[in-house]
Amino acid sequence: MVSRSFVSFEEQSLVDNDGRIVDRPYRSNVVAEDYVKGTAATAQDLTYVTDPLTIDQFHDVLMYVDDIDKLQNKYKTVRLWSEEAGKRLGLRADANLLYEAFSATPDIDDSDFGGTADDGTSLTVSKVPQIFAQINEELDDNDVDEERFFCFTPLFFNKLWQYIGGKESMLGDKVAVAGHVGRYAGLELYKSNNLTGTARWTPADNPTDGASIVIEGITFHFVDTISTVAGNIHIDGTTAETIDNLVALINAGGVTSDEGVSNVSLSVANRRAVQSWIAVDGATYIEVRVKGTPSLTVTTSEALDTWDAKYTNQVMIAGRKKTAIDAVFQISRMGIVDTAMASTVSAGKRGTNVMPLITYGKKVFNQGKNELVKLLVRADS
Repeated sequence: MVSRSFVSFEEQSLVDNDGRIVDRPYRSNVVAEDYVKGTAATAQDLTYVTDPLTIDQFHDVLMYVDDIDKLQNKYKTVRLWSEEAGKRLGLRADANLLYEAFSATPDIDDSDFGGTADDGTSLTVSKVPQIFAQINEELDDNDVDEERFFCFTPLFFNKLWQYIGGKESMLGDKVAVAGHVGRYAGLELYKSNNLTGTARWTPADNPTDGASIVIEGITFHFVDTISTVAGNIHIDGTTAETIDNLVALINAGGVTSDEGVSNVSLSVANRRAVQSWIAVDGATYIEVRVKGTPSLTVTTSEALDTWDAKYTNQVMIAGRKKTAIDAVFQISRMGIVDTAMASTVSAGKRGTNVMPLITYGKKVFNQGKNELVKLLVRADS
């Protein structure tokens, strides 16, 4: 979990064992004004706006271990799988926290380098120092203190390494922290494969019957007549309506509430993958954001219905350490990951169900929105 190095856990103690919401209300602004001698000033209202962090993130892994495996396997099966599950749960939470890049008010895209707003910028070795300068300018403009971090993908680290000519000393002394690769331009540097990737599909018109798109190996078929095939999307009267059907399935975690009408639920395995996706409905396009997968693989069966490379981006994040992003993990007697175990004999199976659970909340409070910077870099860089 790279994010634990720069996320704040200030509110952790308030809900370690009970509670669900932490509120950090923020004050209204007051303005310094001219005073005119002998003239009454107009009072400025002093108000607070509620700003809650809610513990509403729950992830689990249900595993069944048969007693035969315990007898015939020299490895400690339950322990090994439980450790693996704990790691997967931690990475899932980490990707969720890194997704808070989308809560940043300032962002850096191709418009900061002479291009177009909302387009990812093509990363070159010569652009590396410009990006560092731009991040610091955005944070300086918002009066952010000097304790700053920058979390990037291996793609960016590759260009950075070429820029400094492989001189590790230019990154300063490394410390034994996950993902930490040094310090440069006043920023603590972290490398992660757990950042978010985005891609945007823009159909030229309503898809034809039998057309398909593939996102990270999961296929969505567009059909005139809906059936029971997993991932089918009904082609409605307009392109926007068809996109609505696709967005609804993804944002419901691959389980539709309109089975066999607007769309068809995905397979169980694909639902688990889609749970970490966010679909943004742009009416004429759909933007898919996949947490924990910075380099997306996307294809389309129709040449005119494009996945535009300028929107297929890696989303990186910079900001103020230990204040910009807040998280609260609810801690049980077993720690952050709470594991329950039970015999399955009553169900006719000689074995054990093992189910670890992680419970937490995350938030970029009002003041944190200006302490973060989102960076869009084209994945084809």
